[in-house]
Amino acid sequence: MQTMSKYFEDLRKEIEPNKERKEEAQKADDPVREHLESHECFADRHVTTFLYGSYKRSTAVGDIKDVDIVVVTNFTIDDDPVEVLDELKDALAKLYDEPDLSDQRRSIRIDRPLPDVPDSELTLDVIPAIYQDEDDPDGPLWVPDRDKEKWIPSHPKAHIQYASDLNAQSHQERAFVRLTKMMKSWWKYQFEKRKPGVEGHERKPKGFWIEVMTGEYADLTRESYPEMIVAVLENAFAAFKSFRTDGIIPDLPDPGLKDYSDPEYRSVKTSMDEDEFGFFLDVLEESLGWAREALNAGSEYEASQSWRKFFGDVFPQAPDDRANSLFTPAAAPAVGTFPNRPVMPRNKPEGFA
Repeated sequence: MQTMSKYFEDLRKEIEPNKERKEEAQKADDPVREHLESHECFADRHVTTFLYGSYKRSTAVGDIKDVDIVVVTNFTIDDDPVEVLDELKDALAKLYDEPDLSDQRRSIRIDRPLPDVPDSELTLDVIPAIYQDEDDPDGPLWVPDRDKEKWIPSHPKAHIQYASDLNAQSHQERAFVRLTKMMKSWWKYQFEKRKPGVEGHERKPKGFWIEVMTGEYADLTRESYPEMIVAVLENAFAAFKSFRTDGIIPDLPDPGLKDYSDPEYRSVKTSMDEDEFGFFLDVLEESLGWAREALNAGSEYEASQSWRKFFGDVFPQAPDDRANSLFTPAAAPAVGTFPNRPVMPRNKPEGFA
């Protein structure tokens, strides 16, 4: 069995966001928070703010392109959500000399949150929210949906805790976050390499869907990344392959709302259509073949060749040791469908990657 520890450590370092982007992301929300807290009109609406998204969950890969900030307000669900978004946009516009803001479905996007940082490509998505229960600030929120013109439930703090809990259960209390980054890097590479020939088609599923899929189907008893990757793909393919006969795109339970009273919101939303999910499933199945091939390769060189099909050139090439190799193919690992172990609440410090 080729665990390839050194090569996966090099891969991990290669896909990690660089220090400068992390520093940019860390400070991007500070001006927004300070501005809203003191704004002549919005200050009376502002309750608190907190970071959200893959950067906060420590699951971002590559260059950090955007940072999400949730702005908790004292609006109520009787207030028009579109008007709340517009009011937030008006308040943010006064933060910049030349505001570069745009409306999104659930947020206001700031394309230049750090105008003093030359060549910064960072964007900031600012999401207004309302506590569902004022006595439970760590509980679910209401967030606006511009298209539906209604408030919908969301639980961003539970998503953050979910990633932290799974990380704490994994090998050395850090393997889950790293595995998630690898799975996101895999899908990004595979999509870009052979994306459907449809003009304007965006990568689907999105990164958060891949993150939840990894959490749902990971086997946290495994200690090597090759074994963990094979387990995720095998378990996911076993759960998804019925799509080829029934045409039903499977749901992934939302880690924050899976027990929510309204079943409409218990799953992670995806805008994938049947063709897009069929494409994803084909990629997953072929990639599973490469991952199995790599795990059972006769040498590190052969394993690295298969992993480079999986991850692309970002995965390091091992020296060609075939002539002197003493490796023999290992038996295929007995990887079945592993039910998730119950997630036990456990607080982790900031930056738990």
